[in-house]
Amino acid sequence: MFGKKKNRTAVVIGLGEFGLHLALNLSKCGCDCIVADIDAGKIDSIKNFVMKAVIADASQKNALYQIVPADADFVIIALGNIESSITAALYLKDMKIQNVYVKAISEEHERILKMMEVRNIIFPEKDMGQRFATKLMSNNLLDFLPLSEDYSVAELAPLSSMANKSLKEIDFRKEYNLSVIAIKELVPPNIVISPSAGFKIKISDILIVLGKKEAVEAYNQKTH
Repeated sequence: MFGKKKNRTAVVIGLGEFGLHLALNLSKCGCDCIVADIDAGKIDSIKNFVMKAVIADASQKNALYQIVPADADFVIIALGNIESSITAALYLKDMKIQNVYVKAISEEHERILKMMEVRNIIFPEKDMGQRFATKLMSNNLLDFLPLSEDYSVAELAPLSSMANKSLKEIDFRKEYNLSVIAIKELVPPNIVISPSAGFKIKISDILIVLGKKEAVEAYNQKTH
């Protein structure tokens, strides 16, 4: 008999607006979420919605060691104080925690984190501003999600020349240097994961692609 699948464990440090909403949504997604903040009021407001809520100063080494389990799947530092954020990130590196995400507060904070070789830096305001500006100025780009400095996942509108043609006929990957990982069909509503080469595109479809940002930008410059 198969055992019950273990839920993923996340630790959110800092319950500002970003940390609070992140923790609540992780819990809604079935994640075992541990949260920590120095503010007792914030801990009290969320304690009934997460697995564990701790009043603690995460910039203190002993407190951090007690908060973060060794087998945590990922830890998100969402502190509003740069010094505390950097200190917590340093201690987590000492603990050999693999998946650490740190919210950057400023360009200088981001630079310091990069110097510390923190691989996963979150800059919510900057990323959202870039994402929204790109969306407003795009011809064919419906939405996109940066994965790294070079790669992103994007939702693209098909070009009119693609209507009723298969991915093979278009030779999509070779022509646009992008991989179609899924297709959202709007009529009728459906999503096709890893569509076959014979899948015929309708003009109402949405193409979900993976590739380099410059390839997405080049596609966006195409006219219908």
